Amino acid sequence: MRSPTLTGAAMLAAALLTGCGADSGPTAETTPGLTADSHTAEHSSTTYTFEDYVGNPCNGETVHLTGIGVQQTNVVNGGGGVLHYELQLVEDITGTGLTTGASYRSHNVIEEGFNEPTASALNVTYTFREESYVMMSTTPGVSFRQGALFHFVALPSGEFKVTRDLESLECRG
Repeated sequence: MRSPTLTGAAMLAAALLTGCGADSGPTAETTPGLTADSHTAEHSSTTYTFEDYVGNPCNGETVHLTGIGVQQTNVVNGGGGVLHYELQLVEDITGTGLTTGASYRSHNVIEEGFNEPTASALNVTYTFREESYVMMSTTPGVSFRQGALFHFVALPSGEFKVTRDLESLECRG
């Protein structure tokens, strides 16, 4: 039994060709029209270690951080430029307060993304999101949570609009 889709396509092609005159033929192969750009997609994953110092916004002390992170990156190239990229960082962090000696622990996720439907025309969206950076400690009064969200759009007119720019900070007892 033939596929109904294949049968329907064959009937449509026959009907279109029947309407052509004796002097006409199929459309020339060199006729300009829509063409698919060549796109490439790349994925990479990296594991890294880091060391940093941050200020605790709740008590002002400097916290020495060490951690391990995993970075996942996806990129789509096409039309001579980057059309899409995503970045995700997942970090497991430990820290020590340099004044109080308090121990800190955190699991942090950061995401970043960029979209541009065509490389030739400006029409961009960009998002940065750090949903929850929670530094927890068993020492009372020094735990804190920070978050951030930033999103902007670049329009074909050249206008840039920031649609989200949020930050949060919360001290936890």
